[in-house]
Amino acid sequence: MDALLGGGVRMGMATDIYGESGSGKSQLCFTLCANCVRDGGRAMFVDTAGTFRPERIVEISGSPDALDKITFVRALQTLDQAGAVAKILEVDPRLLVVDTLTSLFSAEYSGPARHLAVMKHMHELAIVAINAGCAVVVTNMVRNTPITVVDQAGRNVAQAVVPSQQREYLGSSVSIYSHMKLKLEIVSAAKSSFRALLVQPAGKEPAPFAITPRGISDID
Repeated sequence: MDALLGGGVRMGMATDIYGESGSGKSQLCFTLCANCVRDGGRAMFVDTAGTFRPERIVEISGSPDALDKITFVRALQTLDQAGAVAKILEVDPRLLVVDTLTSLFSAEYSGPARHLAVMKHMHELAIVAINAGCAVVVTNMVRNTPITVVDQAGRNVAQAVVPSQQREYLGSSVSIYSHMKLKLEIVSAAKSSFRALLVQPAGKEPAPFAITPRGISDID
């Protein structure tokens, strides 16, 4: 995955990681936090959906002291989520994680206002990444959307072959200020087999990975 990203998650850039539930988004964020702390940096974790697991950070890092270098924010509304960005200068983290980016906006906004609010928040995060020189990582959900291919009789012939496809939730509003986009997919949950695809910029082969007690790992 480091090779897929051209050397790992970059400081000064905003990286968007999306995929279906159980595809390893939060596990990747835990691994990034543990690696950041292990290398002597500080991390900030903004949790909007109750996904943060401190015991998992300890397991991956191998030390309970790792939690002392992670500033945790439990955002219960979008104001909390936006307010966390204002704390960046006082925390001075090397890594900022927002897990999950759009869940609170989905609950509080609707229609075009939802897109505008997400774009504003992503713009603020991108500016923070650049000005503070930290790596910003956001995770996002996917939605199944119907595929429409209409024949001459007006019938949707696509539904008979592939009824729907996965798309990133509010993807166009997130993409506009994302420097890099990574999609995670489940290959076999039973075998802990997953793969990561670089969507933006595109062009590289997918990277297979596994979720292990020590975090995200290559598959031998």
